Amino acid sequence: MQILVLLFFAAALLFAGRFVVNFGLNQILIFIIAAFTVIFAFFSTKSSMILLVFSMLLSPELQVGGVAGRGIVLRYDDIFLVTIFFAWLGKSAIFKQEGGFAKSPITKPLILYTAVYILSTSFGVLRGDIDYKKAFFYVLKYIEYYMLYFMTLNILKDEKDISKYLKYAWAVLVIVIAYSYYYYFNASGTDIRASAPFEAPLNSPKESEPASLGGYYIIAFSLILALMSESSGKIFFGAAVTAVFMYQSLLYTFSRASYLGFIFSFMAFLFFSKKRKVLFISASILGIIFTLTLPGLSDKVENRIKNTYSGQDAIHPINTPFGEIKLEESAYLRYESLTRVINNVLPVYPILGRGVTGIGLGDNQYALILGETGILGMIAFIWLLFSLFKVFYFVYSKGDDIVSRSLGLGLLCALIGLLIQGVGVNTFIIVRIMEPFWFLTALISIKYNQINGIIDEHSKKSVK
Repeated sequence: MQILVLLFFAAALLFAGRFVVNFGLNQILIFIIAAFTVIFAFFSTKSSMILLVFSMLLSPELQVGGVAGRGIVLRYDDIFLVTIFFAWLGKSAIFKQEGGFAKSPITKPLILYTAVYILSTSFGVLRGDIDYKKAFFYVLKYIEYYMLYFMTLNILKDEKDISKYLKYAWAVLVIVIAYSYYYYFNASGTDIRASAPFEAPLNSPKESEPASLGGYYIIAFSLILALMSESSGKIFFGAAVTAVFMYQSLLYTFSRASYLGFIFSFMAFLFFSKKRKVLFISASILGIIFTLTLPGLSDKVENRIKNTYSGQDAIHPINTPFGEIKLEESAYLRYESLTRVINNVLPVYPILGRGVTGIGLGDNQYALILGETGILGMIAFIWLLFSLFKVFYFVYSKGDDIVSRSLGLGLLCALIGLLIQGVGVNTFIIVRIMEPFWFLTALISIKYNQINGIIDEHSKKSVK
């Protein structure tokens, strides 16, 4: 093992020398940051996860290339995630992971789903349909989410860890909400919407991605509501205040898919929650009144929704079981991307699709899955969803503490909302949505394993 470690560092030094000679100052700076992150993560793995939690939503983006219909974006959290993962993996190999690597019902479908992406993209490259250099970045991005899940599942194992890192996540949420107000009221130009940090300059609001912030809010709102349902006292009050400010910020995104996802996640919350239903129904009525009457906001929200199917921009007719309706350009492109995949891509590449980047970007998650990974990819995705729902509901129904039940209920409702948002957004590939989602999923998987361990222990004692 020592020889392997020495060989690794020798190779790293050779690579570093070549890197310094061939690349510019920015690339060298990135390399230095990555090197220090590796050292920090190797000696203090849990502490390095704090850096990762804050960088998920508070990390700048770097445009490093593009492909038809897509841009290739590198973020600092990409650097942190990959370096921390390999530092932890190397540390585990050298010192031996105690008790082996943790498992969960999500692991197998996650591996299959990832394998399908790699396989479909490999075939696309071999056929000459895909530029392998550009496809590599996107496949790596997909894999990163699952690296985050696997790493978190194995690093944060204590009850105190889960509570502590949820507090860090809440601190990030407060910062994001505060920044969204700052951006909305200080940005200049047309089509101003709430934005997450580092998404767009104040003078270029059209570069922002409000659906990314909206998807993040679907997750955060579901967890905050679940916490309000399961807690009391200061925790309830803090969650309620956060929800009030987050709701208005969500409206300022003017993201129709996010609105729809939020509505369905809230309906799911009312269905699954067992406490304070009258309170939440009353709060929802007040929220509707607030939305319809707030000066300077209600008209914008109403017009944003109505413009989807009425007005001078709704010029694209489509046939539905309920008759013909007309959609504006943005909504029609979502519909068109799905019909294009079904009519043009699937008949030619039915099993594995065309591979990642093979169909461009159509802002419809289900068109993207079918077009890039075919029927096999969709089956793997459905299996993954089933496993997620199973874990979330199990922890919610079997957990006996506030954190377990709040995580279970919150993520159960959030997943329903994200699936609805996916009709109009590529929800499951967006960094600002998926990194928090898979981090939280890892935390609840830890809870799942802990509860299962307790149940198994009790059942063994009862057998004896």
